[in-house]
Amino acid sequence: MYHRDVIAKVARRLPHQTRRDVSEVVELLLEVWSEELINGGEVVLPDIGRLSIEVQDMTAGGALAQHGRLRRVYGRFRPTPSLKAKIEEAAHEQT
Repeated sequence: MYHRDVIAKVARRLPHQTRRDVSEVVELLLEVWSEELINGGEVVLPDIGRLSIEVQDMTAGGALAQHGRLRRVYGRFRPTPSLKAKIEEAAHEQT
């Protein structure tokens, strides 16, 4: 789902708010969450899961050995058990 799709969908469910108001709130959420992730924290969304960013300093090997140490930055998402169950249920309905 793209950013504009999120704004449109939320605005339809909150008819008393303009798309601009919804967009401002979403932008603020993204800013707050980004700051938290940059600072080594995590974002926990009820009924969805936990998002964090991990950084690893690694010794390069093989063809990359000439670089010495490498930094690996990656995101981790841990869905809640209830979200996992809903995904499994949806997958079974599609088969």
